[in-house]
Amino acid sequence: MSNKDLSKMGSAKVTLVNRNGVPCIRKQGVDEVEISFYQHAAQQLSRVNSPKLLAVEGDDLFIEHIPHSLTLNELQASPEVYQKLSRIHRSQYSPSFSVKEHSWSCCDTETALASLKLPLVTQDSLLRIQQLSGALFDHRTLVSGDANEGNWGRRDNGQLVLFDWERFGYGSPAIDLAPLVSRMGTLSDYEFIVDQYLLHNNLISREDLIRQLIIAKSWIVIEVTNILVSRNNPEASKYIHWFREQLPTWLATVEGQL
Repeated sequence: MSNKDLSKMGSAKVTLVNRNGVPCIRKQGVDEVEISFYQHAAQQLSRVNSPKLLAVEGDDLFIEHIPHSLTLNELQASPEVYQKLSRIHRSQYSPSFSVKEHSWSCCDTETALASLKLPLVTQDSLLRIQQLSGALFDHRTLVSGDANEGNWGRRDNGQLVLFDWERFGYGSPAIDLAPLVSRMGTLSDYEFIVDQYLLHNNLISREDLIRQLIIAKSWIVIEVTNILVSRNNPEASKYIHWFREQLPTWLATVEGQL
């Protein structure tokens, strides 16, 4: 088994190891939210499919290895993805442990803007959108908090599985849908994702969900920038350069929908 760290932006170290002769994932330095998810919540989320918990040793987590990855295009086109997310969002389960508290503060925005060095008009747009971000967090809807393409896989039997639950908490379904939009996306991309999702959960209006999806995508920019910079991630400069190129045009295109 490889000792290569498989994590991307998470704080835990992730490696593929052998445990009792079986390949599994070892996550080191796991926070209490994710450990509690596997110990208490996973079995309560009916037909969502998360990796099987094999062992917990301190803050080390041993879970089932999900061998087959999926592309973003495959996820976007799969009704099963939207169905599983809707099952999380419609769940009546109430965690007895402390979950991730999602938020977007002015301080978060200002910290990211110091790194991004965007045009003033683009900075003003992000600051304005941050003021609207309560629409993402004023929900008692469970969310995985991190449904990006690297956190989905298939078992050998074809079952779709969602992993990486350190951001499990409450919020708008848009928080889980935003990572399914490729890059920053266009308005038609948002409409496509929302329309696929609404086939499985129509408890939120199409207009509201599109608006919240744009806010969530903006929040991801702030979160990703701050995470990469604070952890001295070698990919930080690449992402920041790309955001600088994309954000001015993207915000000018979508901000009118808010």
